[in-house]
Amino acid sequence: MKRHSSIYTQVLTLGLTLLGLTSHKVTFAESNKPLAMIYDPTTKKYFVGKNTRFTIKQGTESSLIDRIEVSVNGAEYQPYDGAIQFKQEGKHSLKFRAISPVNNWAPVQFTEVFVDLTAPSSKALFAESRYFKEDKTLYAAVNSTLRLQAQDNLSGVETIEYSFDGNNFSAYTAPILVEKSGAQVIFVRAVDRVGNVEEVNKIEFVADGTAPQSVMNINGQAKPSTIEGKNYLVTNDSVNFEIKATDPEVQIQSEKDPEVSVRGSSAVKNIWVKIDNQEPTPYQRPIFFLREGPHTLSYYAEDNVGNKEREKSMTIYTVSTPPRTVATTQGTIVNTGGVNFATRDFALKLEAKDNVVGLDRIEFRVDNEQDYRTYYEPIRFLESGLHKISYHAIDRAGNVEPSRTFSVFVQTTPPETTIETAQPLVNRDGLIYSPSPNILTFNVINKGVGVEKTLYSVNDGPMQNYDGPITITAKERLYKLTYKSIDKLGNEEKNRTVTYHMVGTSPVVDLFASDGQSSEEKVRTDFFERARAESSEEAPAAAPAQATPPPAALVEAPVAAPVQKRAPASVKPAAKKAPAKAKSRKK
Repeated sequence: MKRHSSIYTQVLTLGLTLLGLTSHKVTFAESNKPLAMIYDPTTKKYFVGKNTRFTIKQGTESSLIDRIEVSVNGAEYQPYDGAIQFKQEGKHSLKFRAISPVNNWAPVQFTEVFVDLTAPSSKALFAESRYFKEDKTLYAAVNSTLRLQAQDNLSGVETIEYSFDGNNFSAYTAPILVEKSGAQVIFVRAVDRVGNVEEVNKIEFVADGTAPQSVMNINGQAKPSTIEGKNYLVTNDSVNFEIKATDPEVQIQSEKDPEVSVRGSSAVKNIWVKIDNQEPTPYQRPIFFLREGPHTLSYYAEDNVGNKEREKSMTIYTVSTPPRTVATTQGTIVNTGGVNFATRDFALKLEAKDNVVGLDRIEFRVDNEQDYRTYYEPIRFLESGLHKISYHAIDRAGNVEPSRTFSVFVQTTPPETTIETAQPLVNRDGLIYSPSPNILTFNVINKGVGVEKTLYSVNDGPMQNYDGPITITAKERLYKLTYKSIDKLGNEEKNRTVTYHMVGTSPVVDLFASDGQSSEEKVRTDFFERARAESSEEAPAAAPAQATPPPAALVEAPVAAPVQKRAPASVKPAAKKAPAKAKSRKK
């Protein structure tokens, strides 16, 4: 659009040639405030403001004028009697003509104008994604720009002005750079081409120049380690990585109200994560690394005005395979019936094979212990009985091997050997009598580990292995037996000793007769069983009629037993089909 006068006064010269009238001029009268008339060459329209008035004056070269008539907005002509002003916005028309005293009429002159009574409207626009509004607070990023725009629907925008103090305005020519953080105020107004001035807009915002800060929380065990010359944070597949972020608050203090001061921030908009070589994605939930091997985790936080923190990164090595513990027994140990038996010199040594991240520790517990303890040296037991050892290995990534169990029965009690006889024994006055013959069997009581061997000796002879029942006879007047058993762990029983007095023949008694005066005479008798066998009809022998001397062959005088030397002890094993060991009974 083109402005016709810098002092907002427009003079129109109208050529009036009819009846000698030369010209008249229409003047836009000045007022206290500037007036304007704008011509838009595109639309070929004139625009005027609310203070514009139209006056019609006789031209300097005009002849005598009797009167001037005007028609406003197509109405009937009326005598012109002063300045014409339009009070309503929109299109208006003005016709006027002059008449001389001799009734000569000048040609009708005509003009159309658009009255613009509405001030333009302005607005401030921050760069896209660099501002954020929460409740009534507007946040903008430091180093972002503020663009001002204005719109006028009639005469058009002449200028946009801004001020930082509300008094001294400057013409807006380029985006305004936000250079400092904190609470700020910008005053903005627009002026259209006919002088309508917008009421000042007060734009308050908080400039946020601080990036948010993210924090990584590792839920589970993670340890730094060097693998193949590279540094990693070693974890297992149960560990998750949780990221949180906060946006530091800035001071919010109005320049117009310095006593009012609060703190706030534009808040966190997103946390971005990048796993290995993938594109960044918004963080949603804790991150697990299930695939064994090296990984890279990068992340950063962004607030609502586009401030981004510097990207953080870590290298992670996930290990899913736990180490494996090998248990080695030390000392004497025997497995009998699926049960491990051992002596007090038993020890269990634990070793673990490292995986790629290395062993952290071996843990164990024994018997009824609730908690595991760290293994340092082979495990031993001072008390006999059944013991249970549970153990597992843990690597530097926290992988725990499934617990293994080793059970052992520490046996310190030697076996107990007893003798079982085929015929009953008689204990009289502290002596043990055995009929002849008699069969002896060694029975061994043990705690389940089993008997390695039973040894015995006869009449202080050398010890020999017991391999089956023993027969003793009256060939020896007595038998002194020394015996013991040894179990498979080497627990040795103390020597036990027993002495048997052998009774080899039936007892012999004689019958004597006496009248009380003469000496006793031995009566000849017979064995009942033998006599009955010879003749069941023979009458019993009658006593002699008178005392006669018995036949010399039937009279036996007491005879002392001849003194004999004891022969070496001899044992006759009972007849058997195959050798047999001592019977073993579990207690």
